Amino acid sequence: MKKTSSKPYMIYLFITGADWFLLSLFSTVIYVFLATYVTNDPFQLVFFWTVLTAATLIFEIPTGLVADVYSRRLSVIIGFGLMGIAALIQGLFPVYGIMLIGQVITGIGYTFISGAKDAWIADEVGDSIVNQAYMQGSQVGQIAYLIGIPISTALGTIALNIPIILSGSLLLLVALLLVLIMPEEGFQPSSSKERDSWPVIFNTFKDSIRMVRGRTILLAILIISAVYGLSGSGFDDLWTVFMLENIQFPNFGDYEPIVWFGILNTVVTILGLIGTEYIRRVVDLERQSIVVRTLLYLTILTAVSMIIFGVTKNFWLAGSVYCLSITFRTMSDPIFRIWINQNIESNVRATIMSMDSQANSLGLMIGGPIIGLIGTMISLPAALITAGLARVPVAILYARLALKGKKEPGRD
Repeated sequence: MKKTSSKPYMIYLFITGADWFLLSLFSTVIYVFLATYVTNDPFQLVFFWTVLTAATLIFEIPTGLVADVYSRRLSVIIGFGLMGIAALIQGLFPVYGIMLIGQVITGIGYTFISGAKDAWIADEVGDSIVNQAYMQGSQVGQIAYLIGIPISTALGTIALNIPIILSGSLLLLVALLLVLIMPEEGFQPSSSKERDSWPVIFNTFKDSIRMVRGRTILLAILIISAVYGLSGSGFDDLWTVFMLENIQFPNFGDYEPIVWFGILNTVVTILGLIGTEYIRRVVDLERQSIVVRTLLYLTILTAVSMIIFGVTKNFWLAGSVYCLSITFRTMSDPIFRIWINQNIESNVRATIMSMDSQANSLGLMIGGPIIGLIGTMISLPAALITAGLARVPVAILYARLALKGKKEPGRD
């Protein structure tokens, strides 16, 4: 039996916390920085984020293969390094074309981390501990993101590019630190002869495809990821403008809308922490049937919250269901990763996790424009309701899988 250590566990929490904290530093000001210093053209702003999603979509599987064939540790380190370089480019050179290059580098860097980090910790601590790591990692990330918001805002009042440059510098520092402290004892790379040959990379990819085709549940996971991306993208892109155009903000405190948005997102983060801790303490995440049922309930609650948000004009109700919808999604994320991990083998773990991320990116690319078009041609409420209804087929699929699990008790 493989000996486990607390060191990889703590390093995983550090990596996750650093990732979310530095994302918070960057993302809190990047939208304002773009509109202020780079471009306020709507198409260019949309295209800016489309480039990031496209880069993620294209490079997810190749970078996942690198992690499965060469080293998960190396993949994570490369990812942080590339994202640091990208942030520095964008913070130091506010020129649209240069920043697009930064987005491509960011997308590539993200894909080096996305599948490899979760696959690395699963190999290092084993299946009996990794579920707890995913849950606590999610909590640490949410806390780190919450801490980053006021720091980024304060620095942004001095100059909007300071948080961006700081995030890039710290990302490079994290990469260097991981070179020194990040172990890799649970992963067995291919032999040096195999690593120098392309066939082993293609064979790893083919093994991943074969596993997906041979297991209905893995195909279901990828479909669900794509629908999650489609639904989430449409909702996230439109909820702010929906509230500004359709809802009367309260005069309480004489707050500007931006302050209310900040309050809502702070509430979301706190609720996400509470909800994730509840799941960690109460739900038996070792049993796959319970994991699937939990995802079913959270999906139904998310869809209902989205639909209510789209039909209401009351600020307090809209704010409440918005917070709940994001909280339910936040609670679902680590559970969904646990479910994936329960259905894949170690030798293709990073590749299949990258496939999952790629499916989500595909849903983002497809869903954003479709739901945005509904918002333009029909109405914003119709678009938001569509985003909520998109999760109904996922709930049905979860229900069928849960029913199948009851008939096959050995699956737990």
